Amino acid sequence: MNFKRIFLLLVPLIMFLGIGTMISNIQSDYADEVLEAHGLTNNTRYFRTDSDESISSFLRYLNKNYAHHQIQLHFDSNYEKKQVLVWTNHMVKSLPTETGCYFSPDDFKGKVSFAVLGPTAKINVLEVQNNKYVVLGRNYYSVIGTFKNYPQVEMDKYYLSTGVDQPTAQDQLRNYRIVIDSTPYVINKIAKHYHAKLHIPSFVQEHHRDRLSVLPNILMLVACVIIGILSNVVLAILMKRQARLTHLRGDLLRNWVINRSVRTLMVEGVCAFLAYIFLRWHAFYSAYSSLSIALLIAWLMNVIAFCIMLYHLMRKDKKVVKTTRRI
Repeated sequence: MNFKRIFLLLVPLIMFLGIGTMISNIQSDYADEVLEAHGLTNNTRYFRTDSDESISSFLRYLNKNYAHHQIQLHFDSNYEKKQVLVWTNHMVKSLPTETGCYFSPDDFKGKVSFAVLGPTAKINVLEVQNNKYVVLGRNYYSVIGTFKNYPQVEMDKYYLSTGVDQPTAQDQLRNYRIVIDSTPYVINKIAKHYHAKLHIPSFVQEHHRDRLSVLPNILMLVACVIIGILSNVVLAILMKRQARLTHLRGDLLRNWVINRSVRTLMVEGVCAFLAYIFLRWHAFYSAYSSLSIALLIAWLMNVIAFCIMLYHLMRKDKKVVKTTRRI
């Protein structure tokens, strides 16, 4: 009997690990899409233009005509293949960084450009008094962050902020592939203004093909929850059998059942906590709160399933005892 109980208590641990792993897989799939586009959404399109207009003039045009629309731009250099200029007029999703942080809206408004590096970016970096600077010719760009190393994206690139009054905005549009993320209406209007043809980035095409890729993970997550509930139902049945073997009655029986139940559910709670610690260090999550909430809900469902089943069995046993006494 003890062996069965130990085995059944290991099932919730495996269940918690399974739930956490599936959540990690789901969030990783989503993060892969976001990371591949470096924070851009599925509305993203790109275009090229032969215009001699400077990036600074282009940004003035956007500020004048689309100030109330959310726009994010990436300028992929035709010559510096590992360089990307970033501009946005709103708060964007902060991408995971190993050190420092990603760009904020204020970084695009001043006269100084900042840099965020990929972990394997091969670029001339000068370190002075624990501060890092990207050195490009006579220009120095303060490094404010370094991306985490994920295999799903090109981590050998470096990103520079750009703005109307920043030195990175002096080059011509013709020297860049302009990647734009906004509403379809705004994107089409801007492309039409520059007589440009829009193209769909590869990450958007892949996302449209793989929308159902998270379905197996969701099904596995549901299966883990069901297995956890069933294991607690069986645990309740085994505990009722043990209670019958004690030959206790009344308050003594009730106290015995309560004590054993609390111990069992506390052990499951410890299993959930151990699973949380293990998964936090060995799996990817965009927010650890999602993992803790999922494990807490799973544990509460186990508690409810255990208590309902045990209550049902105890009540059923009382009815049998009353019927026997009447006979």
